[in-house]
Amino acid sequence: TTTQTDVDAGSVIFTSCGAGHGALRDPVPSPPTTATVTATQTPALTVVKTADPTTFSAAGQDIAYSYVVTNSGNVTVSAPFTVADDRATVTCPATPASLAPGESITCTATYTTTQADVDAGSVTNTASGSGVDPNGDPVTSPTVSATITATQTPALSVVKTADPTSYTAAGQTIAYTY
Repeated sequence: TTTQTDVDAGSVIFTSCGAGHGALRDPVPSPPTTATVTATQTPALTVVKTADPTTFSAAGQDIAYSYVVTNSGNVTVSAPFTVADDRATVTCPATPASLAPGESITCTATYTTTQADVDAGSVTNTASGSGVDPNGDPVTSPTVSATITATQTPALSVVKTADPTSYTAAGQTIAYTY
């Protein structure tokens, strides 16, 4: 029965030899023979990205992002684990040093909204996670995105003033400023 260590190694090598007895009961060994069974390695990572809060209404609001990076392949993926986000700097914990298939690590980031985000009506950002497979090659997840909607409340106010503020006869001019 194969183990995770066998899959991570990429193969299992079996060595065997036979022995018997000759006519005079003398031992007769066979030369050793080996068989190698190769593992089909499929390193893979997936990322699930969430945001809190899920809406914003002004510039300067912080959005906290959480990235759950999961080993969705069949080989152990090792650190360093990183998440690249096009709008935020992501921090991943130093441990664990590796993820067996099915295991996860959670990384975090914070993004501060801008007036351009409010004007656009939303913030969309994309991210992907990375690690290293048993052969030392990089493993990168598919890109995921999250859109956080802005609650836009457009409004105008008007202040009107008159000069002069009183008059005494017909024909006087009153200037208004808005």
